[in-house]
Amino acid sequence: MEKNKGNILIIDDDPLVLMNYADILEDAGYTPITASTSEQAWNILQSRGFDLIVCDHDLTDGKGIDLIKKMNAAGKDYPVIYLSAALPEILSEAASLQSVKKILTKPIGKETLIETLSQFRKNENGEITYPKLIGTEERRMLLNDTFMDSI
Repeated sequence: MEKNKGNILIIDDDPLVLMNYADILEDAGYTPITASTSEQAWNILQSRGFDLIVCDHDLTDGKGIDLIKKMNAAGKDYPVIYLSAALPEILSEAASLQSVKKILTKPIGKETLIETLSQFRKNENGEITYPKLIGTEERRMLLNDTFMDSI
């Protein structure tokens, strides 16, 4: 059996999306935990740590951005992949948050999700490392209609 590649919290209000992402991650060697609301995710974050968080924007009881801001204010600085079909302005705001390391727009395929996760690797101390913070150019591209049309 393959060694655990990391514990990942998946936050999305769509139960089918949660189930699909959890299955994909588990098959790829990760340990997924799911939450369908901000409150549920916050409660889970109080009781355990994660190597990585995959978070949607629109949740039934709030916005992913607000949850991430709350996490950052509480010192829970886990790397976040913000995965959403939100408008470019919202994605740009998400990209400016301290914990957000990558922005992906929905829908995405299994290969894209796995490839993105493979960029986040455990180092010799067992900590997840990520390739880079979102830079100025990537933020600029988030607001560029040409970029959005190419996705």
